[in-house]
Amino acid sequence: MAGQAAKGAALIFIVFVLSRAIHPMVIDLSKVDGKVLYSKNAPAMLSQMGSMLFVNSVAFYEDGFKGVKECWQVKGFATFGLIGFWYAFGDLLEMLSMGAMGGGVYQVLLQSKLLITAVMMKHIKGTNQSELQWYVLLAVTLAVSAFVIVDSGGDSGGALPMMGVAFVLAKVAVSCYAAVLSDTQLKGFASMSTSAKLSQMSLARVVCSILLMVGTEKSDKPWLHNFDMYTWIVVLSFVTKSLLTLYLLKMLDSIQKNIGEALACIVIFLGNIALGSSVFDLCAFLLAVLVVVLVRIYGMAGKAKVEAPKGPTPVLDLEKGKK
Repeated sequence: MAGQAAKGAALIFIVFVLSRAIHPMVIDLSKVDGKVLYSKNAPAMLSQMGSMLFVNSVAFYEDGFKGVKECWQVKGFATFGLIGFWYAFGDLLEMLSMGAMGGGVYQVLLQSKLLITAVMMKHIKGTNQSELQWYVLLAVTLAVSAFVIVDSGGDSGGALPMMGVAFVLAKVAVSCYAAVLSDTQLKGFASMSTSAKLSQMSLARVVCSILLMVGTEKSDKPWLHNFDMYTWIVVLSFVTKSLLTLYLLKMLDSIQKNIGEALACIVIFLGNIALGSSVFDLCAFLLAVLVVVLVRIYGMAGKAKVEAPKGPTPVLDLEKGKK
């Protein structure tokens, strides 16, 4: 029985890692000459419509029309709308980031969320890190920076994707803030079903995505312009990633989640080589492995506790030892 549970947990972890790795790779495949030609808001918006349809179906399966009705109640929509806006803004920043850099660099840069989350938790909730954790977070930041420099070409003439880096850091900050906001605001809606919460969250993200599209994308082209097979795969990837995030994260603790997202860097690195879109760079590979190891150490540092000695402290009788 324990062996089956372990296998199930391992399978969930592998699925989580693959979902985090495949999503950036799919976006890379949808580019034309390294550029995203379709509306950057459209995939996320369509994916949230799909997510909303899915959770309403789950609500109907669990509680019939009563469950679906709960998904569309007005209660709490102001709170869900605010959180949905930040998540939708994060989706836009993700697409802007991916338009300026490859999926491997994007995934590695996402590990900066550990440091940003730690700073936010300290100032918003008063939760502090240990001195060891702060040093590990600094080491992770340095390793991520080194990876980006090496991947961009370093001294060989490559240029750092500064705009892309700025978008990623903004996306990380927005996502971390939305996560902290969700943790603090949604506790007052314990009476609502999970499906109702997720449905209202998805609806808010759809509305906010439309508003962001109107405000940031001014084009004479049709809304779904430049949509092809790969773009629809991106939409499917968004839906899959969103639903897996909502349901799988309940089965993974924060350490497993962080390790999984870090391991996705290695999967993307090797996947791009297998697809022929990049060549093997030993230095970049070792830096990516270093990021994964440091993330694991960060998790261990959070669990490490100095245990007090049990019982009285033994005293050595030096005079007795001389006899």
